[in-house]
Amino acid sequence: MSRGVCTISSTSNGLRQDWLVCPFRALDTNLLEDAARRLFHVPESTELVLVPVPNLAEPDTLESFKAALSGGAVGVAYFQSKLGGEISVGATPRSPELNFDATMVLMNLEAGRLIASSYAIFEIQTMDFHGTYKKAVENLSAANHLHKNDFASTLMAHPEWLSEGVEGPNISNAFKRTFYQMMFKFQIGAHGQSAGCVLAIPEAVWDSWQRFLGKPDLTPMADGTFRLLGSPSNEPVPAWIYVFDLDPESGSTPDPVRLKKVIGTTAAALSHFALDVAPEAALAAGGNVDRLMDTIRGRLGRFVPELNEA
Repeated sequence: MSRGVCTISSTSNGLRQDWLVCPFRALDTNLLEDAARRLFHVPESTELVLVPVPNLAEPDTLESFKAALSGGAVGVAYFQSKLGGEISVGATPRSPELNFDATMVLMNLEAGRLIASSYAIFEIQTMDFHGTYKKAVENLSAANHLHKNDFASTLMAHPEWLSEGVEGPNISNAFKRTFYQMMFKFQIGAHGQSAGCVLAIPEAVWDSWQRFLGKPDLTPMADGTFRLLGSPSNEPVPAWIYVFDLDPESGSTPDPVRLKKVIGTTAAALSHFALDVAPEAALAAGGNVDRLMDTIRGRLGRFVPELNEA
């Protein structure tokens, strides 16, 4: 029985790509561990113990966690909606409430007791689609019931079952919704008690954002990461964008998450590219904005023909 949608294949960026729909699919242990090492500055040579917070309520897990820390390991516990609940910033008269997809907490051991020393934010941006998934999910459930022995070959013969009712990705809304939240959360990640913030984003979604950011050039760094900054800088960055994709050639099921790019940035830099660089490109001489009045006149002419006589 199909319980929902994980990915949708679409050519909205020009090439066929898998667009991740389910955020839980991106809560990959390797991705979380990479983020924890980067944000809390844990070298590869040091053992990292990453554990969901509810597991620490189990005496055996708690003692094992403490023993690892006593032996020199670094311990990080994390919250998530189904693992201890989301952590949120409360609303004030001048600011909204915001929830974090996952919150990682660096745990230290003092006199045999655990203490929380700092936190980091882990956010996931997937994509929602126009239309509805309902019919496609119903089709999959029915096909699985009626064609158990030849399910895959039957779907290949009827690809329309997979797309019934589903339209294109809701790119503009996804960017607008995410942009505000990430500006806010990247700023929180730069706060003194925070180790930073990671935004994990599928490669297809990152590609779809390029026009909204003025298609910026990334600056390669010696460590293999990139920078997205308004001006060159070697200063530590509080925010990271993790661009990932699913690896269909791994031979594993489900396809594992593969990290493609790690981009250091700031809230100010993202704001610069989205609110300065992209509008400048639209306003460039001879660009789309220059042609806007012609478009308006042409559209008006359909309703008021005399405008076309001028």
